[in-house]
Amino acid sequence: MKDTFSSLNEDNVSFKGSAKIEIREYFNLAIPMLLTQLAAHATGVIAALMTGNYSTLDQAAVAIGNMLFWPAYFGIAGVLFIVTSFVAQFYGAKKIELIGPLVKQSYWLSIPMIILFVIYILNADTLLDILGTPNEVKNITQQYLFGLMIGAPAMFLFQPLRSMCEGMKRPLPITYINIVMVVINAFVNYVLIFGKFGFPELGGKGCGIAFIVSSWSSLLIILAYIYFSDYFKRIKFFESFEAPDFVKIFEIIKLGLPIGGTLFIEIAVFSGAGLILSSLGENIISSHAIAMQVTTLTFMLPLSIGLAANVRVGNLVGSGSLDEARYSSFFAMFFALFLAIINTFILIEFGYFLAGFFNPNNEIVLLASSLLVIAAIFQIADGLNFAGVGALRGYKDTQILFFFMFFAYWIIGMPIGYSLAMTNFFTEPMGAVGMWIGLTLGLFISAAFVIARVNYTTGVGRDNFTLRT
Repeated sequence: MKDTFSSLNEDNVSFKGSAKIEIREYFNLAIPMLLTQLAAHATGVIAALMTGNYSTLDQAAVAIGNMLFWPAYFGIAGVLFIVTSFVAQFYGAKKIELIGPLVKQSYWLSIPMIILFVIYILNADTLLDILGTPNEVKNITQQYLFGLMIGAPAMFLFQPLRSMCEGMKRPLPITYINIVMVVINAFVNYVLIFGKFGFPELGGKGCGIAFIVSSWSSLLIILAYIYFSDYFKRIKFFESFEAPDFVKIFEIIKLGLPIGGTLFIEIAVFSGAGLILSSLGENIISSHAIAMQVTTLTFMLPLSIGLAANVRVGNLVGSGSLDEARYSSFFAMFFALFLAIINTFILIEFGYFLAGFFNPNNEIVLLASSLLVIAAIFQIADGLNFAGVGALRGYKDTQILFFFMFFAYWIIGMPIGYSLAMTNFFTEPMGAVGMWIGLTLGLFISAAFVIARVNYTTGVGRDNFTLRT
């Protein structure tokens, strides 16, 4: 990447922007997005903390429910994430009139997505049987999943509105809404897990009900915000009916499906690892889940840079500023790399301390902290991945990433991780540690692919990724 910046300067490319401008733009976008992601993830952290202090059994059950829920959700709803790129390019090109109709078409697409997702959740317990999940864990997981299924449609309907706000450089309202969601979620979790204020003591099942209440509340709040906001009146989102436009819907699917597939591949590889490890007992499940919760918090920093890059690069591509878009893409990766190095230090120095918040069992905390040492190594690869992928989405270059991720995670990372964790093919079975070593290898291979693709797309291949209307 250093050579890339050098070549830009040697060619005497004139940038309207500069590092100072990019820093300002990324901070304006990334800080609200970081707070939004932290707030969204806080619901999972709250559930893990409260169930961990309620019982390890309930914590393990909720963890397995999340492992089944989130890969499928992001795999299906991830198709809608391309709406941010469309909105960002339209906004950069000053084609505001195209934003409202595009968002409405994404709602037509969300209807079959919701139906597909509900069908999956209703049959998810089959996977629990295949994986040999203990019955006492399985029963709680099924109850938790039912609550997630009822709350999920609100999340599908929330996403296009979030994309509209962020693509139009208004990420802060989404932050406020997510903070309100966290407060609601935490309160309902506390009341229903432990049976406070006269309510029944539901344990892990209470987490599902808390998810229903918080997710539907968030949808109602964002609808009210957009309806009453003067800034969004020019979008005319509520003023006219849009019949299905299958040309637009197909374009959303064409560009969004690789995003959903990529998210599914990346999230499923970690969730799949946890499900594979579930046969080793509730302590292993909990330690893996704790390590996942902590590392998800740390990678929110580079992830927020990737989300900001989607909007920033999309705005520049929409306005025709392709040289600046290339500069901004590599700036995002360097910024994310810097933040990832900080995360590496935090996990190495404070991993045991952080894991201790989630469970009082010292055996579980020790195993989780050993996984966090491995996680510290892959922070760098994760940072480059998310920033690079965000920049590529700004160009609407999404399709080839699916194949990159599939090869890195499922052809390289998962087979090696499974072999190290569960077999004696390389050495004696290493359990969770072996699985995480394999996944780390996959992440670094993926990062190498992403860097090469960003260099190509923003350079010789950039003319292939022009504004689509």
